[in-house]
Amino acid sequence: MTITNTAVLPPAVREYYDRLLLMTAYPQLVHTRFAQKRILPEKMGDTIVFRRYSRLETVPIPLKDGVTPPGAPLSATDIKAQVDFYGNFVTITNQVELTVEDRVLNESSRLLAQNLAQTMDEVTRDVLVSTSSVLQCANGSNSSNPTELTKADIDAAVKTLLSNDADMISDVVTGSNKFGTAPIRPAFWGYISTDLLDDLEAVSNFQNTSQYGSQQPVLESEWGATGNVRWLYTSVGSKSGDVFNLPIVGKESYAVVHLKSETGDFYINPLGSAGAADPLHQRGSVGWQHPFVARILNDAFMVNLMCTHS
Repeated sequence: MTITNTAVLPPAVREYYDRLLLMTAYPQLVHTRFAQKRILPEKMGDTIVFRRYSRLETVPIPLKDGVTPPGAPLSATDIKAQVDFYGNFVTITNQVELTVEDRVLNESSRLLAQNLAQTMDEVTRDVLVSTSSVLQCANGSNSSNPTELTKADIDAAVKTLLSNDADMISDVVTGSNKFGTAPIRPAFWGYISTDLLDDLEAVSNFQNTSQYGSQQPVLESEWGATGNVRWLYTSVGSKSGDVFNLPIVGKESYAVVHLKSETGDFYINPLGSAGAADPLHQRGSVGWQHPFVARILNDAFMVNLMCTHS
């Protein structure tokens, strides 16, 4: 029998191109979440000044009749933050525009928008872990220095913050009559690498977000709570060698400052826009530029808890 099969008559096109692009993996961007956010107006310089007044000394001495006490002087601390400029771009040739099936310019713009946000997140992360307020985990059992994360170490960080009169950020999550749930204490916020989530769950008083008495206050990328700390996870957490940095922050501990706007400036330059530098209209580009700075406002209101994996 004579059979006509694909070996005799192969298809002219063997592959079908799916024009619906697959998703790009992005990390959770958490480090600017609880910052004081400021916009530095355009044409007002490149530096913002924060000011904090010092509290007055107490006067536990009774007044004497008719005698005016000496009074108290005011003092203030100025904290300056100078913006730096960051930017990135993609160059696209005319041959890409003419031959590639994708909407390359649109996809480039989307990737660059995420690139801007992640850059600001990582700049902020690096500032947070530079704080002078540092604790090393010492109560674990992995024989490393520092050790793995434990309840005692997290409690020590909370005690340090409370001793410095740092204010917690989140309010209590009240309980409910749902099975397996419990209330959550008022809390500071911690940032933790996804590489440590198994160790976090091994902490004796860990509560997953599914165990909260209410789901309303659960934030995107929140993994759970340990006592008075609620944790946000990210795949771009800070790590130096085998040591992880876990910033735990209180209210008004740090700030991020944008010049002019939070969104940055995007630039689309079409083919040939470079003039004589591109006489054959071979190149175009899309890019972003953004002036930004992250600044610690009070080291006493944050702790960098350092640990290793179990």
